[in-house]
Amino acid sequence: MASIQRFTVERHAFAQLKRGVESDAGLKQEIEYALDQLLGRFATSVRENRFVVGGALEVILTAALRAVGIDAEDVGISEERIDIRIPSGGFSVKGHFSGAGNIRLINVLGDSTQAEWSEGTLFVLHGIGIGYADPDLLGHEATKREKDAVVLRYSQLKQFLNANPEYLIPLQVPAATKDKIRSDLVSRAVAREILRGAPTLWNALGSDATPTAE
Repeated sequence: MASIQRFTVERHAFAQLKRGVESDAGLKQEIEYALDQLLGRFATSVRENRFVVGGALEVILTAALRAVGIDAEDVGISEERIDIRIPSGGFSVKGHFSGAGNIRLINVLGDSTQAEWSEGTLFVLHGIGIGYADPDLLGHEATKREKDAVVLRYSQLKQFLNANPEYLIPLQVPAATKDKIRSDLVSRAVAREILRGAPTLWNALGSDATPTAE
C-alpha cells in the first residue's frame, strides 16, 4: 500500500476550506469583516500589537475551519510549531500585511542550525487573500536563514499562489493600519474591558476610556 504523502491532511483541509468559503458569500463576507476590524484597529507597527494580531488570526481561521465542517482547535498557546490542530495534522498561521519584504516563519535562538520550516501553513496576505503552502510545495530554497529567524521569500510565495490558484482563497485582506496615533493598543483595550467592572476607576479614566480608533 502506498504511503500517505506528507501534508496530505493539511492540503485536503485547505481544499475544503476553499470550497466552503467560495460557495458561501455570507461566510466570505464575515471573514473579510473580521480581518478588516482587526487590522483597522490595531497597527502592527506597534510592537505589543503584533503578537495579539497574530493570535487573533489564529482564532478567526479556527472559526472559519469549523464553519466549513473541519474539527479545528486553536493550540497556539500550547504548541511551538503549529497554531491550529486538525485531525491527524495541523497548521501554522502567518500574516503579512505590507505587500513587501519577507515572512518570518520561525524565530531562532542563538546559533542553532536545526530550525527549518516543516509545517503546512495558512498565510493571510494583504491584497491577495488566504493562501496555503508547505515545504514540499515550495521547496526549502524558498526560505533562508537570517540572524534570528527563518524567513520565507514573499515574492516566491506570491508567484507560487499566482501559478497555483487551488492553494489560494481570494478575498479582501486590508493592510494593517499605519496610523499609530489612531491605532488602539492591546494593553489599553484589555484595561478598558476590566475597568468597566470598576466604576470608580472607569469614571476616573474619563475620556481615556474611549478607544482612539474608529
